[in-house]
Amino acid sequence: MTNRQRKQIDSLYDKNYDFLVSYAWGSLKNISLAEEAAQETFAIACEKPDQVCTCPNPEGWLVNTLKNVIHNMERR
Repeated sequence: MTNRQRKQIDSLYDKNYDFLVSYAWGSLKNISLAEEAAQETFAIACEKPDQVCTCPNPEGWLVNTLKNVIHNMERR
């Protein structure tokens, strides 16, 4: 991950973390699981910085990734 990508993901985290936790809580109805889902979403973003940082809508990328994380958590 480049320094620019790290800064962009840090900024996305600062701006979107609370929203992602709230979104996840709406589905999971458990604050601990919602926080875990948001953290996992950002862990995936850190694994795929090129996808996030070149996406025309990185916030949308995060929400779609969170939806997948929630779906996987519900299946478990």
